[in-house]
Amino acid sequence: MAEKDSKKSLSLKRHKSTTSKQTKPSVASKNVTVKVKRKRIFTNTKSVESSLKPNISKTEIITNKTEKPVKTTKPNTATTVKNDIKNDIARPRKKEKIDKDSKIESFENKELHLKAPKPKKVVTDTKPIEDKVDPSSIHQFERPTEPVKREIEVSDSITVGDLAQKMAVKSSDLIKIMMKMGVMATINQSLDQETAILIIEEMGHISVIKDDDMRDIEKSIQINDSSDGEPRPPIVTIMGHVDHGKTSLLDYIRKTKVASTEAGGITQHIGAYRVKTSHGEITFLDTPGHAAFSAMRARGSLITDIIVLIVSADDGMMPQTEEAIEHAQSAKVPIIVAINKIDKENADPEKVQNQLSKKNIISEDWGGDTIFVKISAATGEGIDTLLESISLQSEILELKATKSAPAIGSIIESSLDKGLGSIATILIQKGTLKKKDYVLVGKEFGRIRAMYNEYNKEVDLAEPGHPVVITGLSGTPDVGDQLMVIEDEKRVKEIASARESKQKEIEMQSKQKNFSLETFSPDNKNNKKVINLLIKSDVQGSAEAITQTLQNIKNDDVGLEIIYSGVGGINESDVNLAMSSESTIVGFNVRADSKAKKIIETNQINLQYFSVIYDLIDHIKQKLSGLLEPDIKEEIIGVAEVKDVFRSSKLGAIAGSIVTEGIVQKSQPIRVLRDNIVIYEGELESLRRFKDDVAEVKSGTECGIGVKDYNDIKSGDQIEVFKKIEIKRTI
Repeated sequence: MAEKDSKKSLSLKRHKSTTSKQTKPSVASKNVTVKVKRKRIFTNTKSVESSLKPNISKTEIITNKTEKPVKTTKPNTATTVKNDIKNDIARPRKKEKIDKDSKIESFENKELHLKAPKPKKVVTDTKPIEDKVDPSSIHQFERPTEPVKREIEVSDSITVGDLAQKMAVKSSDLIKIMMKMGVMATINQSLDQETAILIIEEMGHISVIKDDDMRDIEKSIQINDSSDGEPRPPIVTIMGHVDHGKTSLLDYIRKTKVASTEAGGITQHIGAYRVKTSHGEITFLDTPGHAAFSAMRARGSLITDIIVLIVSADDGMMPQTEEAIEHAQSAKVPIIVAINKIDKENADPEKVQNQLSKKNIISEDWGGDTIFVKISAATGEGIDTLLESISLQSEILELKATKSAPAIGSIIESSLDKGLGSIATILIQKGTLKKKDYVLVGKEFGRIRAMYNEYNKEVDLAEPGHPVVITGLSGTPDVGDQLMVIEDEKRVKEIASARESKQKEIEMQSKQKNFSLETFSPDNKNNKKVINLLIKSDVQGSAEAITQTLQNIKNDDVGLEIIYSGVGGINESDVNLAMSSESTIVGFNVRADSKAKKIIETNQINLQYFSVIYDLIDHIKQKLSGLLEPDIKEEIIGVAEVKDVFRSSKLGAIAGSIVTEGIVQKSQPIRVLRDNIVIYEGELESLRRFKDDVAEVKSGTECGIGVKDYNDIKSGDQIEVFKKIEIKRTI
């Protein structure tokens, strides 16, 4: 057995020595067993085993302690591994060496089974050289021989930057081409559809007119004609001048004390109330009476069926009364005139009828077709007659609306509530509005979470003629926006997004300025003083009315820039915006929160609170008036005629003169006239009477006049003394 084992060991030795010399080893497939005693040449058995793995991956080592080891030369692999370990592993400490040596002893005297690895197949490329493809030819790009034509979608308007992006050209190159075409515009300026189409065709592309999604959705909603529906309550708008008794009339009808809660006796925002009377159900809209809310009043007249024009019997027709008449006539809405305060001693209803007849509003008593009713909101006299007249007029109009169609309504008021979020008062005109309906309101959208009637009671549906407050909108819509119910949620969001983009485009277009060479001329420097305002209001209607009224204030020297106008309390974001834009914060029926107050106090930001719109407008006008430069008026106070001129080395030229008109005063501006032509304008430096300096010299008295920095005065000249008077200007 020993002889056989030694022969096998020698054969293995020869085999290993031959394989180590070959560059591509070919190991015999037959397995061989060797009995050897391992030498302690490694300090780390784990590292040795892992380093031997690639060469003898399928080898099992078995040693026998009783057998004598065969003396063999060290294989090259062990030497290589030893060198690698010396390079990779640091020298261990003595303690570690003892522990690891004990581990090595436990693995001694075990048999090792060496399994030869399979020879690796050498993959050769058998493909002929001539058949190989050149990789450079695969990745080579060919330049197009003709320019690329694109289909460019064009909406109603598009900015220069967006148009350049769609045509895949640089904005600067597009602006150069536009300049050659005679179109001057910057990268952010908007182009109308016709101009954009011309530019696209000039660039060699095809223009495609984009359909308006908003028109499509509005056309797709089919509402049955009102003649096919059921009778609905009339929508009545009460209009008139401030303090003529609109809110008091409505208060008497509703039997509540609404008027007593209004600041300054003025209705601050539109209220909608459904009133059940003996003559049927009537929906009233209470619009503010003063001129500041003309925009809201105009919106109210568009959604109303009948207008009750209330005129005070003692004051007669006022400017706001005329405005209300114009709104009613332009909207072609029938008018019922209520002459109020007939219980007063100085009441004169005949005067009111005479004044209104000049506006083509003629009483039935005078042969016209307008109903006139004499009432007293204080005593209730004539109120029943007024309600009866409203019911009679609604029967003539045959007011009907379908209840089965998708709901359509108008926004009467909107605001932001901390607990409920965005809320809006809706007046339903057609169809039935239900909870969980998907609605589109202007550029806002949402799903109705809750509905409340005018008595703050939650309801599940609202029929035509009913005012309700809804929650669940994405934002606060504008007063006058139309509400539409759309079943498809995805479609609602798409249209709302399109409307918002359109609105931003319009706003950007309105803010753009026309740039030209004249604009940059030094002679045309704009020295206009501007006050920046940030307006926060309790409701959207008030914010819009304040904004519109302030924007109507026009002046060449001073102006207003409304940085932001919105609803809700004044928060930290509003204050930061006011800081960055150097704006004055105006709060109308709102207050600043605690965080905002700290920033305002720290940075000393101007903040003003108001509860009556009259006070707000007057305050802003006073601030603007304070920025105006005063008008300078010149007043001639005296004229002196030069008789002789005396020259002094100390004082220069002294004009011996006699005062012919008025009084000549020292240190006043003067003009020197020669042959009635102004040759010099300066200041009277010295005034003497004989050798004494005097402050003034009266008419008919001789004096010596010294003109500051002017010595070319001659006999016969006239010295005109005048005074500059500043006159304050107001807006």
